[in-house]
Amino acid sequence: MPLLVNLLIGVPAIAVWESALWYAAHGHCGLDDLDRPDLDGCTYPEIDHSGPVLLFLVITGAFVLLLVLIADVLLPLRRERPLRPWLLTLPAVALPYLLLLGSAG
Repeated sequence: MPLLVNLLIGVPAIAVWESALWYAAHGHCGLDDLDRPDLDGCTYPEIDHSGPVLLFLVITGAFVLLLVLIADVLLPLRRERPLRPWLLTLPAVALPYLLLLGSAG
């Protein structure tokens, strides 16, 4: 059961990882960077989208963190079950993203 729950949490975590990757690559761009020849890919759409992508990243990241906290810590404690199986399967959250990367290549 803990493995299935963490795999399901991994589905919305895909949006977190993708937006974090986009923001790491393009979120640094500002209007002053448009004329710099050493920065590739700084365009007006990337500058316009960096704010909403950061907001989306914060909201979805907080949502996934809340899901992990509830499913892997609070519910087992409330039901007086051991935390160990839940925390040991926590890396399974990354599995849906890794499967997506593997199928896209």
